[in-house]
Amino acid sequence: MGGSNFSEGVYVDYRRFDKERINPRYEFGFGLSYTSFRYSRLRIKRHQSRPRKYPGGVVVPGGQDDLWDIVATVTCEVQNTGSVAGAEAAQLYVGIPGAPVRQLRGFQKPEIRPGKTAKVTFNLTRRDLSVWDPAAQKWLLQPGDYSVWVGSSSRKLPLQGVLHL
Repeated sequence: MGGSNFSEGVYVDYRRFDKERINPRYEFGFGLSYTSFRYSRLRIKRHQSRPRKYPGGVVVPGGQDDLWDIVATVTCEVQNTGSVAGAEAAQLYVGIPGAPVRQLRGFQKPEIRPGKTAKVTFNLTRRDLSVWDPAAQKWLLQPGDYSVWVGSSSRKLPLQGVLHL
C-alpha cells in the first residue's frame, strides 16, 4: 500500500507561511466586506484543569472523556465601525509551546449592525492545547505560556494575550 512521507511535518498552509515568513497574497481567513470592524477587550480565563500527561482509563468513542474538558475561555468584543450591517469571522489562534507558531483553534461569525458590538466567546479544550506524544501514544498538556491571538485572519490579529498553564 502507498504512503505519504509528510516531510513538511505539521508546517502546511498558513503554518508554513508563518515558519518561513512568507507573506501570502490572500492570508487564511481573508475576506471582503462592505463595512469595518474593531476588536477589543480580550479576556482569557483559565479553568481548574492542570497541565499533566493525559490520563489513562477507559477509552470511549472519540477518545478519553476529559480530552474535551474546557481548560480556558477566551472572550473579546467585535464592533461594527462601518455604516452597514455585516458579519465578521473572528478567529482564535493559539501558540502551543514546542509547536507551530500559531494554530487555528476556533472561529465565530456574528452578524453585527452598524455601531453595535458583539461579544465573541471561544472555549479551549484540553485537546485544543495538547500536543501528541508519539512515543507514549498519548496527548500532553504541558505547563508554560500559551500565546493567544484573536483577529479577522491569520495575518490580522489585533488582540494578543497569554494563557499561563
